[in-house]
Amino acid sequence: MVVLEMAKISGEPGEMSLKFRSEEGIEEFEQKFYLEGREAAAFLRDLASEIEAGNKIEAAYGSWSISMQPQLPIKIEVEYEKDELEIEIKIKERP
Repeated sequence: MVVLEMAKISGEPGEMSLKFRSEEGIEEFEQKFYLEGREAAAFLRDLASEIEAGNKIEAAYGSWSISMQPQLPIKIEVEYEKDELEIEIKIKERP
């Protein structure tokens, strides 16, 4: 039996952008969120569990969700500039 978990995003949504092609559907989607400490930690734990299980990963907020089968290795970028630390997780879809 496979149990699918979903990394649910709570918090306040911020800026959003969407690129759409009529023949292909959604080409690019970006949504920023502002999370409290507990919300961010819960999301990261859920995402980590999905990655570790090796199944499809899915992120959801409200009525939308995005899912994919991740390709390994997963790329993590760390950047520090002035007083901001940025940690970006890049997950490519397995072909």
